[in-house]
Amino acid sequence: MSEQRRSSRIRPWAAAAAGAAVLAAAAGCTGGASDDGAGASLTYALGDEPEQLNPVLVDEHLDPVTEMVFRGLTAHDADNRIVPSLAESWDVGDGGRTYNFTLRDDVTWHDGAEFGADDVVFTVREVRDGGLPTSHKFAGVEKVTAPDDRTVVIELAEPAPALLDSLSNGILPEHLLADKGIDDPEFGRAPVGTGPFRLERWEHREYAELRAFADYHEGPPGLDEVVVAYVPDAATRLIRLRNGEVDAASLEPRQAAQAAQAAGDDGTRLAVYPTADYRGILFNMADGMFDDPAPRRAMNHAVDREAVVTTVLHGYGAPASGPLDRSAFHTGGDGYGFDPDRVESIMADAGYRRNGDGIWTGDDGPVEFELTTFAEDGLRAAMIEVLATQLREQGFDVTAEPTPRDSVDWAEVQAFLIGWGTPYDPDGSLYGPFHSTEALGKGGSNYGSYANKKVDGALDRGRRTGGTEERRDAYADLQRELVDDPPYVWVSYLDAVNAVPADLEGPRERTLAHHGYGFFWNVHDWTRAD
Repeated sequence: MSEQRRSSRIRPWAAAAAGAAVLAAAAGCTGGASDDGAGASLTYALGDEPEQLNPVLVDEHLDPVTEMVFRGLTAHDADNRIVPSLAESWDVGDGGRTYNFTLRDDVTWHDGAEFGADDVVFTVREVRDGGLPTSHKFAGVEKVTAPDDRTVVIELAEPAPALLDSLSNGILPEHLLADKGIDDPEFGRAPVGTGPFRLERWEHREYAELRAFADYHEGPPGLDEVVVAYVPDAATRLIRLRNGEVDAASLEPRQAAQAAQAAGDDGTRLAVYPTADYRGILFNMADGMFDDPAPRRAMNHAVDREAVVTTVLHGYGAPASGPLDRSAFHTGGDGYGFDPDRVESIMADAGYRRNGDGIWTGDDGPVEFELTTFAEDGLRAAMIEVLATQLREQGFDVTAEPTPRDSVDWAEVQAFLIGWGTPYDPDGSLYGPFHSTEALGKGGSNYGSYANKKVDGALDRGRRTGGTEERRDAYADLQRELVDDPPYVWVSYLDAVNAVPADLEGPRERTLAHHGYGFFWNVHDWTRAD
């Protein structure tokens, strides 16, 4: 997901989230059955709070509230494969250009209105034409119609195999938004969806309270209530977990390492899931220093990824070799590994020599630059300190300079520790950051202004080719070219660590998305033991 889009939609609040008394009032209690005996509750603390709860206004789901309140035509199973959700079935014709969806006939909105085909037509059209961060998902839709209340037909200008993935985004209610607009601020504060939980109350900067939706089409959820507490500071989340103010919490690696020691003793356990969320050093290709791919290749061999995982991530992650390591389209092979001898040979063969300070120097001077990232992200800030040290040890004069999010000027940064990745269709996390038409100067999310004709061709084939094997070939070509002409130094993938009550049953592991989104993917099945 785009860093720039995320920063414009999400802000980590500086104020502390709700205390024990407020959360207890919201949840009824912090474990087991709620006070009225209707069912079990769960209070979960995390760091980021959205500015609104409308899923079409962010480029990727980022908050468990929207995850629980909304449903799309499709969904992802435990293996991140596309499965039916609000659509019970579909067929594809015209060489991948026409999709016919048959909708479920037992779905209602949280306000009691009946869900139907007009809601789907409204959502797809308005997102496509609305100039929203998600509009690109339906840019290829030429026509969307509803022949009857239970049928939707989507016609495309050309095959778009990522469409089914895009349709996992929440569908919105036409009857509430047709006159107000799909980005209505009031709806964003009090959303109405078709998911297993409905929003009862949202206290900005404090918590969101959700109640089970008894008329959910798959049956009532196992939990009666979920409260999401917004606690920006990770250390504070751990304290509140230990004090019993919350039942569960999203933890950073250093807090997770501490919590692991106490797991079981305080009635909690750790749920550690892999993610497709990677970190990498983005190079600003508009800076002439990075024109030559040789230093970029050498720097990929200069980074000791295992050491980063051990020292910064405390073991909660894995070395990264590229943007598709956690994708079904990963071709295998590391591409790069820590190898000081390769650094020496690549740089020497390309005509660089070490100067008196041991820094690689070419015709245009020494290889020296500033590496920055968001100062508010403690994990990234710690990571660039380690990475800068490793690169300096291999002859690259790199200075780590964390920068406040609001002060980041993407056109001016030399190198940036970026975060990206999705476990879903690869088009969603590849086209934006790597296709030349998406360059920063053209208003896209290719913040490094990377341009490579072979990469463009592979991305175009991956986006427009209907067959799985053809797409696999396209993304294999892409991965080979990214090794030869790297836009990033690939560093690591993160694990998502959540502390949960020992008596919570039902969470199932799967590879999660950016910032660990997706932990609540099967919340409908969660229960608390009596």
